[in-house]
Amino acid sequence: MNGRHLTTVGVAITTAVVVGGLLTELLAARIAFSAIVGLPAGLLAGVVAGTAAWVRYGRAGRLRPALFGVAAFGYALLAAASLSYSVPPVRGLVSVGTAVPFAVACAVLVGVAAALRARRAASQRE
Repeated sequence: MNGRHLTTVGVAITTAVVVGGLLTELLAARIAFSAIVGLPAGLLAGVVAGTAAWVRYGRAGRLRPALFGVAAFGYALLAAASLSYSVPPVRGLVSVGTAVPFAVACAVLVGVAAALRARRAASQRE
């Protein structure tokens, strides 16, 4: 598995979670079972975003660190959710209010690190 695969899956996870969660919350006041609408819409958006990331990855250039950051957000959110699910003492500590800032911090760190690495590689080529 290379960077293209990891980035594509991460972008798809991020998009699916964000679109599905936002749509479910926005429709919750109007539709009793808003997840029935929100989750498939999130999955469809994730597939579209993942496909776009796959196609665009080779020509991303300066946007590649941003793609890495978006992918890191999805992986960090997935890690926090799986930790909350699998380790019972952690369940009280991990919530949306703690998992989202953790995922944002991971996304920023990965994006900045990727940008610095790309800049260093470009300066070594010159």
